[in-house]
Amino acid sequence: MTLLRELPFYSRKVEKTSPFEVSELLRGGHQNNKLPLDGIVGFHAIRFATSNAKEMARFFELSLGFKEVAYRGLESGSVALAAHVLKKDECVFEVINTLGRGDSRPGSRAAKAGPPNFEKQPVTLQVRGGVTSFHELAKAAEQLAYDAKEATEIDRFVNTHGMGVMDVSFAVTDAKIAYKKAIEAGAISLREPVLVEEENGAVRVAVVGVPGSDLRHTLVQNINFKGPFLPLYRDSLVTSLSESNPVPIFAVDHCVQNFTWDEMMPYARFYASAFGFHKFWSVDEQDVSTGATALKSIVMTCANGKVKMPINEPAKGKMKGQIEEFYEFYKGPGVQHIALRTRDILQVVKGMRSRGIDFNTISETYYTNLEERLAKDDIELFESFEELKEHHILVDFDPASKYKNKHGKNSCHYILQIFTKPLHDRPTLFLEIIQRHHHNGFGKGTFKGLFETIEAQQKLRGTLVPSALM
Repeated sequence: MTLLRELPFYSRKVEKTSPFEVSELLRGGHQNNKLPLDGIVGFHAIRFATSNAKEMARFFELSLGFKEVAYRGLESGSVALAAHVLKKDECVFEVINTLGRGDSRPGSRAAKAGPPNFEKQPVTLQVRGGVTSFHELAKAAEQLAYDAKEATEIDRFVNTHGMGVMDVSFAVTDAKIAYKKAIEAGAISLREPVLVEEENGAVRVAVVGVPGSDLRHTLVQNINFKGPFLPLYRDSLVTSLSESNPVPIFAVDHCVQNFTWDEMMPYARFYASAFGFHKFWSVDEQDVSTGATALKSIVMTCANGKVKMPINEPAKGKMKGQIEEFYEFYKGPGVQHIALRTRDILQVVKGMRSRGIDFNTISETYYTNLEERLAKDDIELFESFEELKEHHILVDFDPASKYKNKHGKNSCHYILQIFTKPLHDRPTLFLEIIQRHHHNGFGKGTFKGLFETIEAQQKLRGTLVPSALM
């Protein structure tokens, strides 16, 4: 009974909302609640926009051990978009691209005709969608028109940013309430709440955009849907890959956004007012600096702590740092990296390396200093120190939480982290693997080691140059 009382329970309706004003939400000291009092239940999915979704989906299967569970495209009646949905435990990735058709040459008949008006094609809709009533026909026409609009936005996103995270969707208790609150706080309305249903059940979805950014948040309220992802998606058409060299990740831990100078706090206020998020953790240039580069960061989280969104901005340093580099190549603010959680980071790193993923390397000096600090505080890690060093895994620990483990040795709360190199040629997207031993921090003690590694990569790319502010 004790265990059952400690497990989180999410009712379909949560009438309460956060009692705090925005200024209070931005103060420290908030405790996460088991209930989604702000209406945010957790991450629903991470959507990647790209020019080749099928190839990118296969990459996630091969490198991370994801399994494709759902698909939307020509075979399912989608004429404007194709999407592949991949899942690994609680992690859900959607990879999407457009299905551009026609002759794009200047002066061609197709170019002169302009984009098709999907709302005036009921016969095509009836044949392709298999609809049987005027109501279904109207719904299908509305969806097709929305898909055409989405295709335009996806093309614009990819042309501007390259492959990247376009949407971080949230599971919510009530899409109408969440949408209304976000819009009143300044979010951009991209899709009003709509009920989408099929034989597997129904969901209510709405889409809001982050002002001044190309990132959006789809708000997903599950009414009674039992399918693999969302209505309009069918079972995957691809053959699952055999599980070799397992990669035991199980959840999205956090999703990090980069903004430019002096934008961190305005966007923290936006997430507080639009979604009821509160400040969870923060650092500044005094904590995160190598002397050459620095940053500031604040972590915003929802009431139950299931969604964490760190917001970074550059800080003054001698050289141009990673946030400024990201901003130049991404051409604006956006998601820099996604942290995936595991209970066995060594197995994950071994599995991903065997599948072709490259990770950042950490200096010998870092581990010499780490070993001295652990010895000084008389702390023993559960993992082999030599293995952590061999695989370049970062360690941040809290000596104030020291306790005796079952072997009679001193242990404490700590996290293990490692970061991949960029997933494509632009240095704008990478992954973090994180294992938490009762530690809810974000690696304050590992930043210097990580930054030195990133600075070495910047030097190779020719982007570690004097800052314009110096």
